[in-house]
Amino acid sequence: MSSTTSTRPSAFLSLVVWLLPSNGFKMWALRRLGNNIGRDVSIGPTLVLSCGRFSIDDGAVISPFNVFRHLAKVKIGKKCFLGSWNQITAAREYQQYSDLVGLLLLEEQAAMTNRHYLDCSGQIILKAYAGIGGIRSIFQSHEIDLANNRTTVGRIVLGEGAMTGTAVIMLKDSHLPDRSVLAAGSIVVKAKGGTELPSANLYGGVPAKPIRPVSEFAWWHRDSYLTPVTAFDDAMFRLN
Repeated sequence: MSSTTSTRPSAFLSLVVWLLPSNGFKMWALRRLGNNIGRDVSIGPTLVLSCGRFSIDDGAVISPFNVFRHLAKVKIGKKCFLGSWNQITAAREYQQYSDLVGLLLLEEQAAMTNRHYLDCSGQIILKAYAGIGGIRSIFQSHEIDLANNRTTVGRIVLGEGAMTGTAVIMLKDSHLPDRSVLAAGSIVVKAKGGTELPSANLYGGVPAKPIRPVSEFAWWHRDSYLTPVTAFDDAMFRLN
């Protein structure tokens, strides 16, 4: 039986403190509630409902207006970035059987843009420098087993330096290999037993399959979550 529920911070106090704007008092209060908050962290107003403790490393940014609901643990690494309007939830019932589920883990410099849905009933892991890009992607770590009339949980992993495009779906036990790119609109399912997916590939389709190898990307070696805006020729935007 999991002890996760009994060790959660006060739900009411957490709700109030997480909704505050990012400032020194908020960081102090979050630490007092038992969260591990590093240096130079920015956390905008965030709706946190009945979650366990957060561990947020130095230089991480959580933009305003995200929702976290019923997660057991949230671990956000050094210089990670979360955009706005993301919904991150877990089905709490699984946590009575294990304190290892209900987990969101972002390793160093991992990033997520805006308006995504993550079901962390099992585990969702973004390895170092991985990124969830675009908008409106779905990551679903639990599923129904119709044959046996039950639901099960699993793990979703984005490998180191991997990147997803807009409106993708990653299902329970799916994996995007290191330094790979998932094309917009693709669906990733669990690989067949014994199948080893190649790294550094473009994946796409329903279900997603490797399309071709990808070359060296400067994005893999970035030192900031900010991608520079570059100058462009505006001729195509001119109206007649």
